[in-house]
Amino acid sequence: MSIEDGTHNLHVTKVVCGPGHGISIGSLRDDNSRAKVSGILIDSVQLYGTTNGARIKTWQGGSGYAKDITFQNIIMDNVQNPIIIDQNYYDSTTPCKKQQSAVEVSNVVFKNIRGTTISKDAIKLSCSNDDSCSDIVLENIDLKMEGDKGETQSICQYAKWRKAGTVIPQPYEAKN
Repeated sequence: MSIEDGTHNLHVTKVVCGPGHGISIGSLRDDNSRAKVSGILIDSVQLYGTTNGARIKTWQGGSGYAKDITFQNIIMDNVQNPIIIDQNYYDSTTPCKKQQSAVEVSNVVFKNIRGTTISKDAIKLSCSNDDSCSDIVLENIDLKMEGDKGETQSICQYAKWRKAGTVIPQPYEAKN
């Protein structure tokens, strides 16, 4: 499922996905557009064998916003990238010059999400360095490796986040 620019006040409930892409907001701000997404609720979802779980993806150098977004009550089984915010998206083999602006991502809640992943990085908060990724809440998260094949980890880059309840794995600030 892909939620694109111009979407406001969307409530998605009781969906089962997989295998496939998962649930993504974006990519936002492609073709030099100004992104405007708000009031998104994704609730009571089951994801099986998907590439992504709950994802927000914005192009580098963007403008606009993705705000007031909640992903909650999600069960994941064998998901490659369970929780992702990526403000540095770029899909070309040609290197991209580092951009200073980004689509503002704010007031995002990931709540009551549990299950298994096939990759070590269960939570990736990859934000730009211009304070455009704030008020991110991780609440009651429990993500483990499929088949208990090691420990999961989380990476946080420039995100302003806080936790509520138990968060496994808990993000640490990446060194650049």
